[in-house]
Amino acid sequence: MRFLSFLFRTLIFILVLVFALANTHPVVLTLLPGVDGLRFEAPMVLWILAIFVLGVGAAFLFMLPTFIRGWRREKSNGN
Repeated sequence: MRFLSFLFRTLIFILVLVFALANTHPVVLTLLPGVDGLRFEAPMVLWILAIFVLGVGAAFLFMLPTFIRGWRREKSNGN
C-alpha cells in the first residue's frame, strides 16, 4: 500500500512539474485598464501559484471562527 501511495504522489508531482514547465511564458496582469503603474508581468505558473495561495489563505480566514469555536469547546470539555 505504501508503494502505491508513493507511486501516486510521484505521478502527481510529475504532472504538476510538466504543467509548470509548459506555462513559463510571460503574462501581463493589468489591474486597472489604462493605468500603467498597475501592470505586472510574470510567468503564468507564478500567477497560478499566487492565486492558489490567496485562495488557501482566504479559506483559512473564513474557517477561522469555526476553528476557534471548536478549540474553545474542547478546552471547556477538558479534553
